[in-house]
Amino acid sequence: MVITTSKDLKNLVKQAIIEVKTEEEKKRQGQKLYTINEVARRLGKAHNTIKKLCLAGVIKTTKSGLITEAAIEEYLGKQ
Repeated sequence: MVITTSKDLKNLVKQAIIEVKTEEEKKRQGQKLYTINEVARRLGKAHNTIKKLCLAGVIKTTKSGLITEAAIEEYLGKQ
């Protein structure tokens, strides 16, 4: 990855923090949790598509913005 702007750096740091929080929450709750990027890759959709679905409440998220395995399965069952 090439960082060319402060925005790129900010996004990289933000993603790293999200990944750390994801792992901590997974350990604490004992369930699988995913970031928007992970769900996008898993479902073969764009990051923005998954983000819009989360904001619209189509895919449910935790308070920290993570997506549970159950929420993914629920979304896939509605399609």
